[in-house]
Amino acid sequence: MPSPVPPRDRKVYFVGAGLSSALGLPNTPSLIEGVLELAARHSRWLISEKLPDRLDQAFHYFYPDAINAGYRPDVVDFFSTLRTYLDVGAGLAGGLHDAPDLYRSLKFAIAHLLVERIRECGAHLEQGHAYLDDVVQPGNIVITSNWDVVVERYAQLTDVPLRLSGFGENELVLLKLHGSIDWCLGSDRANYPNRDYCLLGEQLFGVRPYTMTLPSVAQLRTQLVRIRALESWSDGWRKIISRANDLHMVTMARSKAGDLGPLRPVWRDAYGAISRAETLEIVGYSLPDDDIEIRTLLRAGIQRGDGPTRLVVRNPAPDVHERARRYLLHTFDSNYLPVDAA
Repeated sequence: MPSPVPPRDRKVYFVGAGLSSALGLPNTPSLIEGVLELAARHSRWLISEKLPDRLDQAFHYFYPDAINAGYRPDVVDFFSTLRTYLDVGAGLAGGLHDAPDLYRSLKFAIAHLLVERIRECGAHLEQGHAYLDDVVQPGNIVITSNWDVVVERYAQLTDVPLRLSGFGENELVLLKLHGSIDWCLGSDRANYPNRDYCLLGEQLFGVRPYTMTLPSVAQLRTQLVRIRALESWSDGWRKIISRANDLHMVTMARSKAGDLGPLRPVWRDAYGAISRAETLEIVGYSLPDDDIEIRTLLRAGIQRGDGPTRLVVRNPAPDVHERARRYLLHTFDSNYLPVDAA
């Protein structure tokens, strides 16, 4: 028998990069430039990794036009090309030999950049944020394609209990479809005690946070864990770089299906969440034509049962609303106002 259709009684937000950009974090096209600026400014780690030189070599390897000074590839195309090369080209004679390590280092570099930018907007977050006050509430569900920890940090500052899985009604549920800057596979943990990691089902913040016992090393190898970087936020970047050998961040490649395996429980929860949405608000997400996985998830969840009572698309770009009508639903409430920075 098919699973019963859950009641539509939840407020669900689907959050894209536009929300984080409104708070001062880099959007997708500016990620590589932001990493290079961070390296030039003060990051001893990035300098030690020689990432600017290695990126330049990769640009020259993949793009003939990189012989011209100042050339920067499209970020999505670069990640797609690098990720595809790892699958089909690594090891070829005369190839880009350090591609796997470049990919790993680039994820850490983006994590470093995002931590720095969240710290820079920290004073504004501490003073409160009108839109986040509506979103970050117990009982709400936030689904996001973002890697950053803005929502977690705001829940921490406002003492709102938060969980990274499930559909809990007494906490904010945050479901991160592409992983996070503070997530890694159990097999990618560094050699640190269990107390430095936690399962995604653990409740964070609030009056009564609770911990969960990690399973055995063998059971944990294919599971995602969170590095406890938020708990010591002033030292968050050092925790991230030292506690993981690789980060589980699904990059914005044009075909991500192969990287989503460990995240399948999160995607199942996201489908269940959209199926429970009385109100579904899509904010700061551009619904690009090539993001087939997410648009399929959204459409499937909207289609289940009677559908949400209210669907809102909040984005200042008219083409986003056109794509939402093409891919999701013909009728919805359009909100063209951007999210304020404070």
